[in-house]
Amino acid sequence: MSEHEKEQHFSELYEKYIDEIYHYVFLRTGLDKVTAEDIAQEIFIDVYKGLDRFKGLCSERTWIYRITKNKLSDYYRIQYKRSMEECSINEEIADQMTDFNQNIEIKMEETFQSQQVLECLRQLPDHYRMTLLLKYVDEKSVKDIAKIMEKSNKAVESILQRAKMAFLVQYQKIQEGEVSDEKK
Repeated sequence: MSEHEKEQHFSELYEKYIDEIYHYVFLRTGLDKVTAEDIAQEIFIDVYKGLDRFKGLCSERTWIYRITKNKLSDYYRIQYKRSMEECSINEEIADQMTDFNQNIEIKMEETFQSQQVLECLRQLPDHYRMTLLLKYVDEKSVKDIAKIMEKSNKAVESILQRAKMAFLVQYQKIQEGEVSDEKK
């Protein structure tokens, strides 16, 4: 493939998939427009670089999504490490939760698209938000999340539990109109 043909093919792929890939990344980066744009740009740089090596063993869409998922895994891993250095866990708030019998998963799945839930997710520490997004948006298993975050399954289960508790605290605050601009 000549350089001109490569550029033409890339332009066609870019036009065909950029909106779809951007939206996919946007939902998985905590609705962060700038981050989603940066990751989408990195994805298409990798698409361009890998175009000569693409053998057509799968559809171009599947190939681009594989690159996307790898980029998101890298992003989650880096963000998780960074957020663990910056965030402390507020165990006191978690201990104040009294109704542990709520089925958090069902409540989250039923209302995940609502604006209140999105705002609640924005209020969570990055590592909690990413863990919840991996679990409930990407539908990753605890084992897969552990691999991405380079943690044990037990550690991820613990993080998920604390993230769900933090989510409930924020959700209650949002319901009561007590949203703060600070992340806890």
